[in-house]
Amino acid sequence: MPIELKTFNNKISIILLLLILSNYFFMSLGVFNLVLKINTILFFLSIIYFYARNFKNNLSLKIYFLLILIICLGTPAEGWDLRSLYLFHAKRIFFDQSIYSVADNYAAFSHNDYPLLPHAFSASFAFLSGYWHEVFPKSAYSFFYLAPLIFLSSHISNNKYLILLSLIIFFLGTHLFDGGIDGLVAIYFVTTGYCIYEIFFSKNKENNNPIFIFSTFLFSICLSLLKNEGFALLMLIFLTTIFISFFEKKILFNLSRLLILCFSFVPFIIWKIFCYKNGVSNTDFTFALLNENLFERLLVLENFLLFFQYLIISNEKVLISLLFFAFSFYLSFNKKLFYFVMVLFISYLGLLLIVYFSTPYDINYHLETSANRVVESLTLLLGFFSLYNLNLKVLNKTS
Repeated sequence: MPIELKTFNNKISIILLLLILSNYFFMSLGVFNLVLKINTILFFLSIIYFYARNFKNNLSLKIYFLLILIICLGTPAEGWDLRSLYLFHAKRIFFDQSIYSVADNYAAFSHNDYPLLPHAFSASFAFLSGYWHEVFPKSAYSFFYLAPLIFLSSHISNNKYLILLSLIIFFLGTHLFDGGIDGLVAIYFVTTGYCIYEIFFSKNKENNNPIFIFSTFLFSICLSLLKNEGFALLMLIFLTTIFISFFEKKILFNLSRLLILCFSFVPFIIWKIFCYKNGVSNTDFTFALLNENLFERLLVLENFLLFFQYLIISNEKVLISLLFFAFSFYLSFNKKLFYFVMVLFISYLGLLLIVYFSTPYDINYHLETSANRVVESLTLLLGFFSLYNLNLKVLNKTS
């Protein structure tokens, strides 16, 4: 991809991320007036500019996103999570004109402790129209995909970008347009992971610049504010980076840059302090449940069989992504990249095992109702980095 187009894509993605985060910042300050509407209008104008400037550039992405948007606008808001969690919180923000109304812990089943970045963005679409209508707020979740898609498009060679789009369609499926958050967590997790790898481990010094590092900072903040799981995945990325840096004896060299990026944790920590002070907590995972359920369930072999059955053995998307990953690294074995992805993959599996073994619900029921959603981060991680590895092989041949 030409340097000029790559720079333009990076800047557009930064602008979109800044407008999403500024929307959340304004709401956190209680600003629900013309300023909020102007911020949302600027977001749409940025997208129009992206489409209008050299329309043939990024053409596949532009058509692809338009199709997603059309499907999103034409489908009803269905599903328990969408209606009882995501749109529910967006609706509360719209009518209460506050992101802090969750302090009353009304409808505790709706995970009031979850960060509200995507729901605040969704509510801003309703503020712009002047009334609550589920169609437009639901479409906000699809618009949330655009920044990472534009960003990733500038870092994969053109001949492989269509494959990347196909992978995203396959792995995320209906989450691209049904208002689900797990697909967003997956793509922001992969984008943040890619950025961190490029900064700390890649030989490509082209991306080790202030714009790229600032993009990494913004993607990290967004990932942490999507869901509690987003922050957990961000922590896994940072811990993986520290782990590999330690074995490469570069821990001191990388530590200063890692500490700078650690400031991306601040918004999430502030939100959790607010929840703690108001007695808002997650009933699905507590330290009490950890002590009560985890160690007892670790002693039962059947629980492990169920866990791997749902998450890997019977999940065709995970199996296909593992095969693609194996094929990619068979063709071109990048040792450092392989370790980075595998440590992330195994550590996330370990985290999921702890969560499922600590659940207050029946393990079989919990896995049956959620496994297909939580593995999206795993499948997209393997799928994207398989493609990225092949892309590196091509770049190394041409350089």
